[in-house]
Order: sequence, then structure tokens, then C-alpha cells
Amino acid sequence: MVSTTTTPEPLQFPLDVPELVRFTLHDPFTQSLATSSANTFFQSATSSSGTPCIRVRRDHDWSCWDLLPRDWREYFEAVVDAQERDAVLRQLSEGHCPDDAPATLASYLASCRSLSLPRTCSDDPVVTYPPSLARTPRPSRAQPQVKRTKRTEEERLAKINLKNALQAGKSPKKEHEVEQFSLLVQDLLADAPLSHCVDVGSGRAHLSRALACPPLDLHVLAIDWSDSQKTGAERLDTIRSAAQLAPGAGSLTHEVSSLDAPGIEAVLARWPPRSAPPPPAPETPPALLVALHACGDLTPDALRAFVRSHEADPARRSGARAIFVGCCYNMQTPALFPLSAHVRDLPALSRSTSPSPSPPSMSRAHLRLTPQAPPTWHLSAASTTAWRASTRKLAFRARFEAELECAGIGSNGERRVGRVAECASWGEYRARALRKAEGGLGEEECPEVRFGEDEGEEGEGEAEWDTAVFYLRVFWTLRSWLGPPTESLCVLDRFAYLVEGLYPALAAGDHDDGGAGGAAGEAGPRVEVVNLFDQATGSLRNLALVVR
Repeated sequence: MVSTTTTPEPLQFPLDVPELVRFTLHDPFTQSLATSSANTFFQSATSSSGTPCIRVRRDHDWSCWDLLPRDWREYFEAVVDAQERDAVLRQLSEGHCPDDAPATLASYLASCRSLSLPRTCSDDPVVTYPPSLARTPRPSRAQPQVKRTKRTEEERLAKINLKNALQAGKSPKKEHEVEQFSLLVQDLLADAPLSHCVDVGSGRAHLSRALACPPLDLHVLAIDWSDSQKTGAERLDTIRSAAQLAPGAGSLTHEVSSLDAPGIEAVLARWPPRSAPPPPAPETPPALLVALHACGDLTPDALRAFVRSHEADPARRSGARAIFVGCCYNMQTPALFPLSAHVRDLPALSRSTSPSPSPPSMSRAHLRLTPQAPPTWHLSAASTTAWRASTRKLAFRARFEAELECAGIGSNGERRVGRVAECASWGEYRARALRKAEGGLGEEECPEVRFGEDEGEEGEGEAEWDTAVFYLRVFWTLRSWLGPPTESLCVLDRFAYLVEGLYPALAAGDHDDGGAGGAAGEAGPRVEVVNLFDQATGSLRNLALVVR
């Protein structure tokens, strides 16, 4: 718990937030990238002999490649060697470019990097409020209990598969997340006593189970909207109980509940359960609220419920503790940004113009960028292979879109094609896409169109296709680099919202010039942003909002 604050402190950020707002939400070039669609990268055209063909789109209204500055395009179009192309793409994913690239390209990538929060897994917070209470991580933080690898004699006789009971459906990624999350909760326990926890959007309750078992032994209420998830979680409880892995001093309760802000707030009001007087029981600390990869609106709703449950009671507010790890920002309702008064009242400042007259707002197109994390695309040979497959599929989808255009089916931006599984070849993808297209399509309705405008020797069309896929990968990488700063803006807005909710003076009008940390002498919790997970494990959404 945090000691009493005697001097109000300004709200500080590790990034230039006004510039972050301007760059991600108002800059004309970045807006053209944000609102573009790789589906329209190719278009139908006419070959040199007058027959239909597919080529890189040059249509101004729907073009992707031509959105890039001319000198950028000319630079990439001069790269013809396959190995050199691979090297360029890898450099771009890392946020850099070759020394001979245009200076404006290097400047764009530098802005994307400098306006993104660091993502290295560490106990050291990225940002803290109050800033004077930035902590030094505890080097002696205890590790999780050593896992059992051998069955007891009773388990052997009962034919209990210990491995299944221990893993209980957890992937290596989920195992890493649960271990890291549990260590953080253990660190919170070192600050002050904690007995109860609410896990929002608990799913199969892998995290809830770890928090309820030794060494944490919390009384966990796991809530999810889905009855099937609850049933699945209880089935896993039975498997673990048979292997003598059930909670001991702690407990685990599953409930189906509404996961909007009022529903979560109602759960926090009744957990921990109140002791019936008389005699009066000792005051129980408020429950720890956790949300691990809470998708879409669930994280903002959990944040709002948490703040509302503490805002009316200063004593309860000082004991507030929570951990939120957001996910799937692309599924969030755009109107839920911004949450904070600080970002809402912040004009989008331009280096050369007056402040924007409108408050910052985020469209669905901006939110769709947030899952992209180019620096993680080549962390291993497997991730490189996955990236090549996913971008090849993007090219197949764009090529099929151009064939639909050539056949006069639908209109740009409105054609619907069902989800198509990963395919190794264009022919395989095309056959599946025809079946998946709305209403189903046959060869007569959508005949295949050759790729490339020049009808030269056999094999030249394949070379044109390889070049076009390289251009699409360049465009996709440069566009995807808007994801990290956009996600950073979402996280910092949520951080500011938590601080304002727990330190009301900030939301009372002091935020324009930095704000205050509450009235002199008012005790409050510490709010942090921490990189909780190692992105190399596949846990790309690793920024945790922590109240302690």
C-alpha cells in the first residue's frame, strides 16, 4: 500500500501524448494508411493484347500502393533481388530501413517507434502514478511452486493422468501468462493482505485456478458470460480435484454473469461476502479485480466498474487493487475512446497549425490496427514462416477481390468473402474462396483472370506476382507500424482514466496543466503500466494496468 501523499503531483507520461494523438488520429498521411484496405491492393485491368488481367491497383480512390510517397515507391520498386527484398522487409518490421532509403521513410518509422511504449517483459513499470512512488522491483520475489511430475501411489492406482490434470488444456502461451500473472499477484500480497479476488471474463478459469491454489490461496469468484465456459471450467476443476490439485486454504467459485460495467460493479459490491452482524467482523480488504486479455469492451467496462465501486468511499479507494490486461481492441466500441478527461480535453496539436477544434476520437479503422505488432514478426524461424503465410493469404484475398471486380460482382469495399483457411497455393485459395463467397460462385460467374499485364514468355506472370506480393508486404508492414502507437494511446488513456478515478482532483479540472494527485494528506494507491508477458511466447498483448 502507498504512503500518504503530501504534495499533489502532475500526471506524467513516458510519451509525448499530444504528438501521439496528432500522429495516430489526425496526420493526413497516417489517416490515409489507417483507412485503407489491403483487400483492394490489386485491380482488374487490360493486358497488352486486350485481354483481362490483374495488376497492382493504380485507381486513386481505392489504391494502396499509390498512397505511399513517390520516392518511397521508386525506392522499393528498384529492389529486385529476392534475398535483398527479404532483408528490406525484415528491417522494416524492426522499424528501420536501409541507409540509402528516403529520409522521410526513416522519419516515419522513427515516429512510429518513438511514439510506442516499450514492450520488453520486465518488473520495472513503464509509467507510474504518483511518479514519485516509482518503485524498484523486488529481486527476491518468490517463484511458483515446483510442479509435480510424478503421481502418488493413489493416483497411479486410480489411473489419474497427472500431466492432463496439471496442464488442463493450457497451451505453453497460457502457462506463461498464468505464471507471470500469479507472480505479480504474489508481489501485490507483499504490499498488504489480500484474501478475495474477482476474475472477469474467466473463460476456462486457468488463471482463477492458479490464484485459488497455493501459494496464493485466494478466494476467487470467476465470472464469465458463457454457461458453456463455466461448465468447461468446472469439468477441469473435477480433473484437478481427482489429482489432489484442488484449492486448499483458498476457494474457487464459478458464476455466469453480465459482463457490462453495471454487472461487474454489482459483483464487486458483494465479493467478498459481507459478514452478518453481530458481532462485527474485522474489515475485509476489497477484492482484487483481475481481467486477463479481456476482449473488446470488457476491459473498458471492467475499468469503469472498478472506478465506480471505489469512488464513493475514500477509505475503500486507498485499498483498491486490480490488474487489467486488455485484448482485441479491434472489437471495442469506438465511442469508448477516450475514457480519460486528460485525453478527451487534449487538443491534437500540430507543429504548424492551431489546435484541432474537435476532441480526439478513434474509428473502427484505427482500432483494427492495434493487433499488429511488426517487431514480433521475425522473433523466430516459426514466426517468420507464420508471417509469410499470413501475408501470402492477404495477397490471395486481394487477388480474388480483383477477380470479383473483373466479373462485375459487388463493389469495392463491400464484397463479402467468408473466412478461408490458410492455403499453400493460389489455386487452392481460389477454389475455397469461390465456395465461401456470399451465395457461392462458379467458374461461369467468376472466371479466373491471369496475373500481370505483359503476356511474354511462360513464367513471367509468376515473376510479376512475386514482385506484387513484395509490394503488398511492404505496404502492409508500413501500415501495420501504426498499430503499436495506436495501442499505446489506448493504454495511456486507460491509465489516465484509472488515475483520475482514484485521485479525483485530476478529473476536477486540473488535468490540463498536469493535474494534482489528490488533496494534501490523502492516501491513494499506486497505478502502473507494466510489460507483464514475454511477447516471444505469442502473448502480444502484454501491457498490464496495475493498481496496487
